[in-house]
Amino acid sequence: MQDVWTEPFVATVTESDFAGRIRPSATLAAMQNAADRHLENAGVPVARLLERGLAWVLMTTQVKLERMPRLGETLTLETWSSGASGVLWTRDYRLFGTDDLEVMRASTAWTLVDIHKRRILRPSAFPFPLPVSSRPSLSGPPEKASMPDKGIEWSEPMTYTVPYSAVDCYGHMNNARYADLCTDLMNPEQLRNFDLAAFRITYNQEAALGDNIQLRCGQQGSEWFVFGETETGRKRFEAVWSLKPKTKVFK
Repeated sequence: MQDVWTEPFVATVTESDFAGRIRPSATLAAMQNAADRHLENAGVPVARLLERGLAWVLMTTQVKLERMPRLGETLTLETWSSGASGVLWTRDYRLFGTDDLEVMRASTAWTLVDIHKRRILRPSAFPFPLPVSSRPSLSGPPEKASMPDKGIEWSEPMTYTVPYSAVDCYGHMNNARYADLCTDLMNPEQLRNFDLAAFRITYNQEAALGDNIQLRCGQQGSEWFVFGETETGRKRFEAVWSLKPKTKVFK
């Protein structure tokens, strides 16, 4: 297995927004695809896991941005496996521009799941060799996102029904689609006047095709909070977005 997986990333028109910024969902998709290719290089493609009734399930993503990457910019994405702690596996990422300066860094926490029994498995249950990189983790498993208890005015609940376009080969809403869901809830002023400094998403319960998610959002200072619940009030996901003023405002 290659110690640190490196590959180019150039965002297309469909992966960018009205201001020429790469969508957060496109960044998350690139991260997931790079991880899959790294595992495939080690002889463990997604199809081989599915044959064994296994799947990787993302628990938390933490992303920190030095600046917003741009449409058409040639970037280099690095990822490596940082090993397991308890039932959580950590995978880290760094994204660089053509000047070799860091654009983004991210840490993700994953767990191995038995698809048929819907049960989390310990690392010892992984049936293939999976060496840990010699490069240390950036910060270990990321902490879960959490919502403020007070000092925030939440929106009225909004119902989102999981569509065909959001569901992946594992049968549930793909992790990158949650980023689209969160940014779609931002108002035009936020989108025009602010850039992302960081974001964190915790995935509490998977959502399948046709499931309803009750969404609520709110802002506190420079942070934008979004969470989704089942119709019985169980959390499906929680997300925190840290915003910073833009140097250029788009009309």
